[in-house]
Amino acid sequence: MDAEHKQKTPVSQFSAGSFKGVICCIFILMFQGCIPSPSGYRWYYVRRGDTLWSIARKNDADFFSLVNANGISNPSRIYPGMKLKVPAAGKIVSRKTAKSNQPSKKSKKNASAARRVASAASVSFKWPVKGKIVKNFGKSDLTRSLGIIIKADNPAVTASATGEVSFCGKAGNFGNTVIIKHASGYHTVYGYLDGIAVKAGSGIAGGDLIGRCGLDKNYGGEVLYFEIRFDTEAYDPMMYLE
Repeated sequence: MDAEHKQKTPVSQFSAGSFKGVICCIFILMFQGCIPSPSGYRWYYVRRGDTLWSIARKNDADFFSLVNANGISNPSRIYPGMKLKVPAAGKIVSRKTAKSNQPSKKSKKNASAARRVASAASVSFKWPVKGKIVKNFGKSDLTRSLGIIIKADNPAVTASATGEVSFCGKAGNFGNTVIIKHASGYHTVYGYLDGIAVKAGSGIAGGDLIGRCGLDKNYGGEVLYFEIRFDTEAYDPMMYLE
């Protein structure tokens, strides 16, 4: 009887200790959940399989604003459990404004336009593929496209300008995607790729191969989704392509 009692006592003590530990963990999690998010943002905890692009799409946030708001230098390096500030829908965050007070929408738009005009001559953009445009930039029916879709004559996709590969990987509905950072605050986005031939962090020259177009039955051939962005704003590539 005493032997049984001695064997059970540690078990009951362990169970009580475990119960207290569980209660403490729950309390901590509840306390964390009560921490208010900064004005104009919401908290998001990264889950397995998430990418910054999928998080942005899921929360109706701008991809580059999400990157800037969290000071992320390499968008491919996020991990499950990581806490991110997600900008509210329509909120634009540049690297500069992420470190200082937010200016008014009007002054921010004017400043962005002024910088874009001033730096346009410093970057020359070439066509990433030759072919026919099958979807234009802007509103079309009930949807709005932030880029163009090109039905390619040749599936080889090349960098539109010299820069550094900042992202490679799956990006929601755009599938395999590459993002290249260029001089003067420009970025180019290449989506619907069948294969990727570059790695994040590597330098690249204009005209270098970055991947191959994917096949899209809706357009009856191999297509490329292509964006040009200045700061965090998407602009019609047709204004830039030579």
